[in-house]
Amino acid sequence: ILESSAKVAEPVKWTAENPSLYKLLVTLKDSKGAVLEMIPLNVGFRTIELKNGNFLVNGARIIFRGVNRHDHHPDFGRAVPYDAMLKDVLLMKQHNINAVRTSHYPNDPRFLDLCDQYGLYVIDECDQECHGFQVIGKWGQLSNDPEWKECHVDRMERMVMRDRNHPCVIFWSLGNETQFGENHKAMAAAARELDPTRLIHYEQDLRAETCDVYSRMYATVDWISSFGEGKEPLKTWGDRKDILPEEYAGRKPLILCEYAHAMGNGPGGLKEYWAAMFKYKALQGGFIWEWIDHGIRQKTADGREFFAYGGDFGDEPNDSNFVTDGLIFPDRTPSPGLIEYKKVIEPVLIEAEDMRNGKLKVTNRYDFSSLDHLKFDYSVEADDVQISSGTIPTPIIPAWKSKVVSVDFPKPNPIAGKEYWLNVKVTLAADTNWAKAGHEVAWGQFQIPVREKEITAPAVIIPKISCSETKASLTVSGNDCSVVFDSVRGVISSYNFSGQKIISQGPKLNFWRAPTDNDRLGWGENGLFEHKWKDAGLHWLQHRTDGFEYKKLDSSTIQVSVKSKIAPPIFNRAFNCEYIYTISGDGEMTIETRGEPEGKWPAMIPRIGLQLAIPKDFSRVKWFGLGPGESYPDTRMAGKVGLFCRSVDELYTPYVYPQENGNRSDVRWVAFCDLRGYGFKISGAPTINFSAHYFTTMELTKAKHTTDLPRNDEITVNLDYKQTGIGTASCGPGVLPQYYLKPEKFDFKVTLKPLKVG
Repeated sequence: ILESSAKVAEPVKWTAENPSLYKLLVTLKDSKGAVLEMIPLNVGFRTIELKNGNFLVNGARIIFRGVNRHDHHPDFGRAVPYDAMLKDVLLMKQHNINAVRTSHYPNDPRFLDLCDQYGLYVIDECDQECHGFQVIGKWGQLSNDPEWKECHVDRMERMVMRDRNHPCVIFWSLGNETQFGENHKAMAAAARELDPTRLIHYEQDLRAETCDVYSRMYATVDWISSFGEGKEPLKTWGDRKDILPEEYAGRKPLILCEYAHAMGNGPGGLKEYWAAMFKYKALQGGFIWEWIDHGIRQKTADGREFFAYGGDFGDEPNDSNFVTDGLIFPDRTPSPGLIEYKKVIEPVLIEAEDMRNGKLKVTNRYDFSSLDHLKFDYSVEADDVQISSGTIPTPIIPAWKSKVVSVDFPKPNPIAGKEYWLNVKVTLAADTNWAKAGHEVAWGQFQIPVREKEITAPAVIIPKISCSETKASLTVSGNDCSVVFDSVRGVISSYNFSGQKIISQGPKLNFWRAPTDNDRLGWGENGLFEHKWKDAGLHWLQHRTDGFEYKKLDSSTIQVSVKSKIAPPIFNRAFNCEYIYTISGDGEMTIETRGEPEGKWPAMIPRIGLQLAIPKDFSRVKWFGLGPGESYPDTRMAGKVGLFCRSVDELYTPYVYPQENGNRSDVRWVAFCDLRGYGFKISGAPTINFSAHYFTTMELTKAKHTTDLPRNDEITVNLDYKQTGIGTASCGPGVLPQYYLKPEKFDFKVTLKPLKVG
């Protein structure tokens, strides 16, 4: 081995935020000086150290906003082409991710080249895992066996020798999910001898005896908060001897090498994890499990494309869809989970300080950079109409400091009933190698408090209304509208306006959702909620009419009251409910829905809402509320209040394993129209959730692949009072208690109004 050294005076140091590289040319010459070979290498200069209970890069404490990445391609499996690796890196950078753990093996060197070039910190992980031994109760069988020491060390040495010239690599990982033992200590010693400049990671070194950081998988927010406060956390789960002795507290930092299992719809609860990460000095970030869904592209006999998973190839045994657990779909389309993660970890935090005077607090959450590479713009909207816009001078704020800035926007002239919102958008001021100028890095949205000017609404003459009754029905008729009730079943059997059907079926109360992966899976109190819900009979609920009455309130208004008992067929639990329909002669209908649980129900239930079917032609959807993407109680950080338009097809999120999807939250109103603009508008009091699909909830519940879903001649619409949260129980903590939808007394109201063309 030939060695050579040279000094570089005051190099620009490499970081993920500023990946400064230098070109090193390695030239091989023969004895006469002729060049035989020349190899160019990218090199970077940076330091990493453990100091005062934190690891530092170039002397600064950093936070891993990371993901775990497996090699995967939907057509080539583990053979990932270079352009797919590049797309991974660009998507990570564009979504504010700064770190990758190469789970659970060293990645293709070209991927590390890309991390050097574009700027991603890497935990480079050795391909050492004995996960299968846990099945036979001997998880540590190889870890302390001297005959296996050489094999452990050999793998570690080969990884270090291959990758030690990559500046992006700042940690060596001893592997994954094998009980910590003497052979791991030998691996760490070998790595330090070959490369004393980097730190060592291994999650199963629970007391950080050998490693430079504590690491945990799927720890709860309470657990990491206790660690951050210097308290003694409880064991995470199972019988793991995971209690942190006091003598270790504050000596080394904590990272979550895996957390927030991104399987299907989710992960939920990211906001709470990152509130703790940003609060406590001892917490230095974590890595979402994981980056990509491991689906294999297939086609049905009639040519429809879907992504296959375990069991679809006659493979036994298998883990079904357990490896479709990424922030991007198999074709590398971002999922709603990635959009949420981008918002939660955004490097610029904007908060309201004094909205009456246009003052905002801006916090720079970069680890090194100032904000001078960014552009700040604002707009003011009155409901769905922009009334002013402008640029905010980019504030000069060092990393991890805050400053109050003023936004000099014209004060709106308020109109009663309108909402006024200040939107602040933070974008790249110039092109980078990973995104163009104008790429959105962060944003904030704030309601502007205004004093409304009272206006007197013009008097409206509401047409007269009439009704006729038979033994089994009630028909309510107004001007160009008619509503027919099935008085035996207590539901609307038809609702017509201007000679066209508005509602095909319903509305009826609905308490079921197609279980998410997090609902279906998990351990103990953290999961298996689908099982608990089915044990309670929530998927079997039947509706019994206990009362049907109507009365005329005045010449233009009729009120219909339906009392209903909603219960599974074999249990002594139920929801005692009442629907109160108030119908006007112009076709407007308000539905107030009340209910109270009877008997013992699970601690949380999926949803409470109305479900109805409408004609398939009402496929154009416009709403004012959170959007544009889906959101749930614990996955709503990425939602902005605004006016959004989508087709019913575009409301659907095609999770590889079909499940609850497409909910929009905090909706003031939603309209369903055909191509002519004919349809109806539904308003909440004050807000509702809604979703709409061409298949029913039960069809979604039974589907195993996207191609199992039919395209019906009706659209199923959910108008939800509330839904329970999403959580991450498919592998990790379940829904946080504040996001439980408890089986309690409820009362909500929606108003439906026909929309006439012209």
